Amino acid sequence: MLEFNKMNNGNKLILTTHSPYLINYLTLAVKAGELKQQIKTNAQRNSLERIVPSEATIDAKDLSIYELDEQRGSIQPLKTYEGLPSDENRLNKMLDEGNELFAQLIEIQQQL
Repeated sequence: MLEFNKMNNGNKLILTTHSPYLINYLTLAVKAGELKQQIKTNAQRNSLERIVPSEATIDAKDLSIYELDEQRGSIQPLKTYEGLPSDENRLNKMLDEGNELFAQLIEIQQQL
């Protein structure tokens, strides 16, 4: 999707998601876009592209992420840290909670 978005200068990509994984990938794409500007050698470029293809990199100024809170009826921009989407958001907190609950289930399983 990021590659197709870059095909025309006027394109705007709008996504909606409940997935923290998508936000994490966007963070990778932004970081890769930052590093892409600093690369000096083909070896560095190849290393970067094995992680995030050049066509999928994003400039931080071209990305806006909003968090919707249906309980409060509000829409707020997701905080950033040094141009990267912050990990401090509801989706990540829900993912952390789910991971913790799963870890507790594994502990019970180990006792069986």
